[in-house]
This record gives sequence, C-alpha cells and structure tokens, in this order.
Amino acid sequence: MRTTKKLVIMGAGGFGREVHAWLLDLISKGECKATNDTVWEIAGFIDDVSNAPDIFAGLPPILSKIDEYVPEPDTYVVCAIANPAAKKLLTAKLLDKGAEFFTLIHPTVVIGTNVVIGKGTVICPFTVLSTDLVVGDFVTINSACTMGHDTRTADYCTLSGHCDVTGGVTLLEGAFLGSHAVIVPKVVVGEYAVVGAGSVVIRKVAPGVTVFGVPAKRISG
Repeated sequence: MRTTKKLVIMGAGGFGREVHAWLLDLISKGECKATNDTVWEIAGFIDDVSNAPDIFAGLPPILSKIDEYVPEPDTYVVCAIANPAAKKLLTAKLLDKGAEFFTLIHPTVVIGTNVVIGKGTVICPFTVLSTDLVVGDFVTINSACTMGHDTRTADYCTLSGHCDVTGGVTLLEGAFLGSHAVIVPKVVVGEYAVVGAGSVVIRKVAPGVTVFGVPAKRISG
C-alpha cells in the first residue's frame, strides 16, 4: 500500500510561492521523488493574511491560519517565512503542537564535504555550500548564495539572494542579510542584526543593529 506524505508551506507570500516552485522541482526530480511505496504532494499553505491562491494560477489552497493549524501524521511543514524573529516565534508555536518540519534543499544546490544542515532550513537554487561549515535550524538561504569554508550560520538566520558569506564568517542567531551582501572573512554578524542590500561588511556587526554601505556602517539600532 502506498503512503502519501504531505508538505504544508508556512507562509503564502512571495517567498512562499517561490518555495512552492522549488518543492515542485524536488518532487519531480529530487529527494522527494515518488517511490513504489511513497508519494509526496503539496497539500497547501498556512497563512494569516495572504490570498495568493485566488490571484496566481496553479497554487494549492490556504488550509488554515498558522495559529489554527493542527499537525497531522505524515505531514511536514516547510518554513517560508523570511523574517528571523517571526520565523522563531511561528516555528516554536508549531513545534509545541508536535509539527514536523521539512528541510528543503533544492536539487541544484552544491554541497561540499563536512557540511551540516539543520532541520527546517530552506536552501534555494544555485547556492554553494563549500566545505567544513554549519548551517543551523530554520535558516533561509535564497538563490545563488555562496557559503565559504568554516562558516557558522546560527538558527533563524536569513540570507537574501546572491549573498557572499566568505571563509570563517559567523552569523549569529537571527542575522539578516539583504540581497548581494558580502561578509569578508572571519567577521561576526551579531544576533538579529541586519545587513543592507549590496553592503560589504568588513568588521564585526553588533547585535540588533542595521548596517549599510561599502564599507558597511551602522545606520540604526
């Protein structure tokens, strides 16, 4: 008898729709490919405000609000929330209910040796994870990022598209990198700090602050 395993996407905004596309890739040719005894399907979204399925063709339905979601057997939640603080809050609520989270690694991602990837993390197309590095739980790595050797990315971090995290960098819990941000070797980005799009970080970023520019300078926090 075949078992159906379902995927529920938490967040139906723009990133949620991207995650839906990457899951379709994964189901068709990746690690979620159907076998003789298992079939994977995308059941739908959980979201509090979006009506994306009414606007965009081909999307599955909104199943419930996030707080109202009730985990079911053989069902896995995919975190499509990019905001680090919201990610931590919402995943904790679902974990308390017993939800299981799926780790999405797109088939085009390049993974080197001695790479550790945590649960509930989403890694989008054409990202490169080089060697001897750690990616924590519920990390979001958008398309075409590069993670250098010996990097450490803590839980709930988010990297927007085309970020370059070079060798020996440490991103502490909840750090957020805007698109095309560059972190030079061995720099530490503090908890829930924000690095603006296109910035080049050459020195330590304190927790909770926002930096921007080339070189990146503190602008708030």
